[in-house]
Amino acid sequence: MENWKRKVFFWVLVLLFLITAPVIILNAKGYRFDKNRGVFVHSGTITFKSNPQTVDIKLNDELFESKKLNRINSSFNVSGIFPGEYNLQISAPDFQPWNKKIQVHSGLASEFWNVLLVKNDYEKTSLNTPGIYKFFTSPRNNLMAYTLSSENDLLMNIFNLENNTISQEINFAGWQLIEDAKKENIEWSPDNSFLSIPVKKLAENSAQKEENIPAKAQPKKIFAEVPTEYEYSYFIYDFKNKNSLNLTEVLNKKNVHDVRWDPRESGFLFFLEDNILFRLDIKNPQNISQIALDVSSYDLSGSSVYYSQNSGLLYKNSLDGKSDPVQITNNFPDSQNVKISSVVVYDDSRIALILENKDFYIYNKGDYGDYYRKLADKIEEAHFSDDGKRILFWSNNEISVYFLREQLSQPIRRENEMQNITRYSEPIKNVQWFKDYEHIIFNSGRWIKIIEIDPRDHANCMDLINTENINPFVIYNSALEKMYFIDTKDTASNLFSIDFPEKTTFFGVEIGG
Repeated sequence: MENWKRKVFFWVLVLLFLITAPVIILNAKGYRFDKNRGVFVHSGTITFKSNPQTVDIKLNDELFESKKLNRINSSFNVSGIFPGEYNLQISAPDFQPWNKKIQVHSGLASEFWNVLLVKNDYEKTSLNTPGIYKFFTSPRNNLMAYTLSSENDLLMNIFNLENNTISQEINFAGWQLIEDAKKENIEWSPDNSFLSIPVKKLAENSAQKEENIPAKAQPKKIFAEVPTEYEYSYFIYDFKNKNSLNLTEVLNKKNVHDVRWDPRESGFLFFLEDNILFRLDIKNPQNISQIALDVSSYDLSGSSVYYSQNSGLLYKNSLDGKSDPVQITNNFPDSQNVKISSVVVYDDSRIALILENKDFYIYNKGDYGDYYRKLADKIEEAHFSDDGKRILFWSNNEISVYFLREQLSQPIRRENEMQNITRYSEPIKNVQWFKDYEHIIFNSGRWIKIIEIDPRDHANCMDLINTENINPFVIYNSALEKMYFIDTKDTASNLFSIDFPEKTTFFGVEIGG
C-alpha cells in the first residue's frame, strides 16, 4: 500500500512539473496566457526615461507603482504587457502629466527616452536688474550683458552671474540698440574678452527740413516731413582696457554690418561692408584683410568661413582667408534670381539658406542621397542641433524640424524627413532647442512653453511660465540648466530665472537634469 502511494505521489509531481515547467519557461521568455483567446501570447514591454525620476505610471488608468518597476540605467522597464493599444500616463505630484496613446507589439519594446514633466508652478528667482530690455550670456556662463530701456542713450550693464552683482556700467551716449528686424545682436567673443554691440542713432537729415516754395505760389516757408533715417554702426568693447571703439569711425567705412567673432583666434572678427567680406584684428585695426566680394551673407563653422554670393552659389575659405576659395554648390535649385539673406552652416554637407523673401532651403549631402530643395516659406530663423542630425526652423506662427540623418532609436526618423511641430494663430517668439534636442522652447503671448517633437499620437506641450509681459525675451541656458526671462516687478521690467529641468541622481550622486 505504501509503495502504491509513493508511485502516485511521484507521478503527480511529474505531471505538475510537465504542466508548470513550460509555463515558467514561456513566462520567462515573455509569453503570457491570454484568457480571452485561450493561447499563450508573446508580450511586449514599455521602456522610458523620465525627468523627474520618481513618477507614477498608469496603463488604461491602472496604476503601476514605481517600486514594482525594473530600473535599468536610470530608465523604467514595464514588461509582460499584452499586445494592443494603451493609454499611457506618466505623472508626479505637483507636475503636469505626460500622456500618449501607444501601441504595444508582440516581442518588442515601445521606447520613450525623453519623457519630460513640467512643474505646475516654478519658484522664480529675481535678479536685481530693474529696467532691463535685452540680455546676452557670455560663452563661459559667468557674465551677462544686458541693456536698459532709455530714450536717448544706450546703457549696458555687465552682470556677474556667480555673485549676482553688476561688475561694470557702460554708456554709449546718443546711440540706441539696433532694431530687432535687422537680426543683429550683441555678441561676446569666445574668450569673454570683447563685446560687439550693433547700434543706431537718428541721422542728421531725418529732422524736418526746410523747403522753399516760389513766392508767387506760396509766400511763406513750410516744413516737409522726410522719412526717418538712421545711422548704423558697431561698437567693440574691450574688457581688459575698459574702453570701446566705433568700427565705422576707426575703419572709415559707412555700412558695417553682420559682425561676427572669429571662433579660433582671439581678437579677430568678420564683418560685411555692403557686399564685401572682411576679417579684422581688433587689437590692430590696420591688420585687415578682404575675404570675398559680392557676398550676400556668411557664417562661421569650425575652421572655415562660408559665404553666399549674389549669384546664389556657396563657397568656403579658411578663417584667415589665405586659402583658395572652395565652391560648394554648382547651381541653385530654382531657376530664379535669388538673394540669400542668411546662411546657417553645420559643415560642408549640411547648410540651410533663408532667402530675402524668407523662402527656406536645405542643402544636405546625406548618407542615402543628396538633397537641395525648398522646405518652407516665411521662415524667420533656423538652428542646427549640436550633432547636426536635425535643424529647427520657424515662421511667425509655425515651428518645424527637418531631419538630415536617420535615427534608429524610437521614435524612428528617416533622412530627409520634415515634421511640423506646432502652429499658433498668435505670433511665436524666442524659439530655441532644449538641451536634449527632443524638445523646443518658445513663447506665445504671456506663456513660455515647451513642446516635444515625438510625433507618436500627439506632441505633449506644457506651460512653463505665465508672465505679465506679452512675448517676454527668454533664453534657456543648457550649461547652467536655467531659464532666464524678462517680466515685470514693481511696474519695472526685471530679469528672472528658474531651475529647469529637475536634478537627477546616478547611484545616489546628484547630476544635471
